[in-house]
Amino acid sequence: MVKFRSCERVHADFPVMFAGETYVGEGTVLNVSVPGCAIQSGKRVQPGSYLEMRLLVPDSNPPLRVGLAKVRWCEERRFGVEFIQMPGGDQMRLGQLANHNMPHTGPRRSSR
Repeated sequence: MVKFRSCERVHADFPVMFAGETYVGEGTVLNVSVPGCAIQSGKRVQPGSYLEMRLLVPDSNPPLRVGLAKVRWCEERRFGVEFIQMPGGDQMRLGQLANHNMPHTGPRRSSR
């Protein structure tokens, strides 16, 4: 079954740091939208777990802070998160980056 996304995800390639209840990890953001992102990391996470994150976006400003994100899916070394709690200013900045500074990745559909 194909699900259509409510927001376009755009290609990305920048570092991310994340922390779960008992671990810390780092990885690379592969694509991003205001509601969430896909990450590649050597650190294994579990679907349904919660993370705090710092996205080191390439706009020379401080990292974007995600106070709470939920892991929605995992596949080998990749996983997808939904942003649940993010400061308003950081959410606005992420929206601007996604809409104006990064090329779009293609159709808005996914097997997830």
